[in-house]
Amino acid sequence: MKTRSLGLLFVVAVIVPSILLAVLSIRSAGREEAYMEKQAAATLDAEVIHAAGLASAEVGRVQDDLRAGLDLPAGADYARILTRWKASSPLVAVPFLLSSRYGILWPPPGGAGSEQRQFLQENGDFLGDRAATTVLQNIAVRYQAEILAQAENAAPAGLAAPARADEEAHGSPARSRAMRARAGGAPAAGQSGPQPPSAERQSAQAGAPAESEAPVPSSSTAPGPAAASAPVTRAAPAAEKQMAIDTFAQNPAVQTRVYEESRQKGDQLSARNVAPKMLPSPVAADTSATLDAVGASGGGGTAVAAGSTAPAPAAPLPRPAPLPRPAPPSQFVRTSQLLSQIASRGEYGIIPRFIGEKLVFLFWERLKDGRIAGCQVADAAFRSRIAGVLESTWTPVRILTLLDENGSPLAAPPDSEGRDWRRPFVAREIGESLPRWEAAAYLTQPDSITSQARSSSLVIWVLVMILFVSVAGGGTMVLSSVYAGIRTAQQKATFVTNVSHELKTPLTSISLFVDLLRRKGPLAPAKRDQYLSLMASETERLTRLINNVLDFSRDKGSRRYAMRSVDAAEVAAQIVESQRVRLEGKGFELTLHPAAGDPAANPGGHPAPGVRADPEAIKQVLLNLLSNAEKYSKDRREIDVEVARDAASVTLTVSDRGIGVPEKERERIFREFYRVDDSLASGVQGTGLGLSIARRIARDHGGDVTCEARPGGGSRFIVRLPAVTGEDGE
Repeated sequence: MKTRSLGLLFVVAVIVPSILLAVLSIRSAGREEAYMEKQAAATLDAEVIHAAGLASAEVGRVQDDLRAGLDLPAGADYARILTRWKASSPLVAVPFLLSSRYGILWPPPGGAGSEQRQFLQENGDFLGDRAATTVLQNIAVRYQAEILAQAENAAPAGLAAPARADEEAHGSPARSRAMRARAGGAPAAGQSGPQPPSAERQSAQAGAPAESEAPVPSSSTAPGPAAASAPVTRAAPAAEKQMAIDTFAQNPAVQTRVYEESRQKGDQLSARNVAPKMLPSPVAADTSATLDAVGASGGGGTAVAAGSTAPAPAAPLPRPAPLPRPAPPSQFVRTSQLLSQIASRGEYGIIPRFIGEKLVFLFWERLKDGRIAGCQVADAAFRSRIAGVLESTWTPVRILTLLDENGSPLAAPPDSEGRDWRRPFVAREIGESLPRWEAAAYLTQPDSITSQARSSSLVIWVLVMILFVSVAGGGTMVLSSVYAGIRTAQQKATFVTNVSHELKTPLTSISLFVDLLRRKGPLAPAKRDQYLSLMASETERLTRLINNVLDFSRDKGSRRYAMRSVDAAEVAAQIVESQRVRLEGKGFELTLHPAAGDPAANPGGHPAPGVRADPEAIKQVLLNLLSNAEKYSKDRREIDVEVARDAASVTLTVSDRGIGVPEKERERIFREFYRVDDSLASGVQGTGLGLSIARRIARDHGGDVTCEARPGGGSRFIVRLPAVTGEDGE
């Protein structure tokens, strides 16, 4: 019972925690790749954001350079000035000049050359304010009022101070949100018509722009039937605009609501050319269906004819080729606006326009006299300027580049042939001024993280297995040792009891016969000889028990044998004769079968079965085997001792007709203190040392003792010892 409780405690305290630890470690190993990917994505996303910011800033510098080269006073020869402007700047492809009412003053109707004619053919209706073009607006700016309202409701008291100050200035939260919506150009809840221009934008129209270098002003109305009355979007204060963008980027719940509301209002998101492996900004896990629906709703733009009350369908924007898996949703909403709407919100800017599959960029600036001058930006020079913002596109870890509207890299290392540019590791849209352009980062070795994760997982697996095997194996060894100690302690306790009993039995017999010899008168010689013989037998038995105990107590190295050439048959005969009277007195039939020799192996005679051994040790072996046969023989009391020799060994066999030994127990019975099942050994006393000592002595002499079943019932114990020749004996 105690051992069973100990085993249960071992399982609960060692095995179960080891298994749990292994499971946790293996689970962490399975997540190693995701963890490493997240770390790499965080690092590369910072570089991508920086690259996107550099590209946007370079667009502003391009505008500054174009403005610096354009000087067109009222009444001057604008044809000569515009021609000189083109010759002096590699960024100018085709210059143009519009009247304050959007009449085309330059190029002249029909154009002076093929380049100008193509320019007028592609852009004449837009520059004449007769057709709208598709522009992009950050979805966070479009739904700025709603995002800020959600932020006010969810923000802690300490973070809502700006919102409360705004409420105090306007009288109530609802009123403050409505005024912010009107000031920011996004309609308040329930509004869809045009909004009055803000004071900030009115001042911008009179002189400086409200937002520095805002390249693409955008509308707050959704495309579709409402586009006919598209309102003029007013720029929000910079702080509120940035707050809305940051809140949208950092809050998955806000993203979910904004995309859902955008889908319900019919907004069309800009298409993306790439499907990044990692999403750098947090996106809620339950937004996938919403994002897919919103992403699938993107379509062509809407053109608005001058003076019409319904939108006229325009040629849809070219969409990128299908990606191998759905691209994440864009952060930019597509709206259609006339040039007059765009020009009413600033003093200059760059307007990207898709002409079929081609993306062109138009720079414009409102002059002091109300006219609008500008140019189509030279594509090669413009792209070269944008690509030049990247100082290093390649490192041993990553490739950083900018992708154009077709998903092609503006700058790439020379050894990047065959790379799938539409599958970056992380990517960011650059902005409204560069539609469908992305800053993207790729792993130089796409499988590097997987390889590292597999190596780390393999190391973790190996360590876990080593730990588990060490803990379980060590614990099992400790438990086995404890079990062995318990068994040994139990066996020693039994051994002490049995030895005490075994020693008392012959002493009691000797004491009894001594008393009989003392108390009775003269005894018949036969009776006296019988008593003396029994006393001698019990003395021998007592001596054998004491020898067994002493032999067991000695270390292996401390046992000493007096080795000499011995006739095994003679030793066997001496033991049989010494035990015959005692055993026959107990009803045993004891028979000795001497060696018959092997004429085939030994022509010329029957040599004695000689061995090199300690004769007293061999006698102890035979006495232990005879004692064992005596104990376990019940009804059929037959003991046969046989001596045989072959070319290499001498065998001494002790056979009985006792209870027998089961096959699975034939090795165990030679263990110290081990005794066969109580049902077989019931009522049999013993120390459990006789057979183990017999085998130990035989092995010390280079032989062994084995057990096998005897035909007809019983057991046979065979002692094999190396045979010696006459020369060896001498």
